[in-house]
Amino acid sequence: MYYSTTIAQNIKRLAKSKNISLKNMFRDINLGQNTMANLKTSMPKADNLAKIADYLGCSVDYLLGRSNSPEINKPSATLEILHNKTTETQSDKTIILPLYKTSASAGTGSWLDNDVPIEWVTIPKNAKTTSGDFLIKISGDSMQPAFYNGDTILIKNTSSIFEGEIGVFILNGSSYLKKMGKGELLSLNPVYDPIKLSEFDNVRCSGKVIDTVNL
Repeated sequence: MYYSTTIAQNIKRLAKSKNISLKNMFRDINLGQNTMANLKTSMPKADNLAKIADYLGCSVDYLLGRSNSPEINKPSATLEILHNKTTETQSDKTIILPLYKTSASAGTGSWLDNDVPIEWVTIPKNAKTTSGDFLIKISGDSMQPAFYNGDTILIKNTSSIFEGEIGVFILNGSSYLKKMGKGELLSLNPVYDPIKLSEFDNVRCSGKVIDTVNL
């Protein structure tokens, strides 16, 4: 059971020990000058009690009489160290991967030079990103709605993928982001026709698409 008179006594005692004027305190925290008088008959609102505790630099528990110490409970040094270590560990969970500056085409194909420039980028480290080997930008709209022009995609190095999986293919010197079909490369956007593969085509798989990545 909490009593408003106990709260009033604790407020007066602590304010006096800290040489704080009750009149000035109530003015500063926008409470009426009759606040103390009201405590004789009614409990203060929770938010008003919190304002008083903050001003006096004490815990609400002290004002309520639940604690004999006005000190605000603080985490121990050990807990603070553990918290800091946890925060640092979480913020340190990153991985650096190469981003190829030449785009893979989600459209009609883009030319790939032998010396493709690379930019090393830092991304969050998780189960998905650690399974990838490099990043590449997309140009075109043939793989909408799964992938959009300008998206950055995470790729796992592999020379082959299963039918129905999406990968980056080099076809006759041009790069494509496509779904592997049966003897053809497929777009997700119905506007684009399948690219039929013939025995005369020079085609290879550069990797399997894992997912998009926000940079």
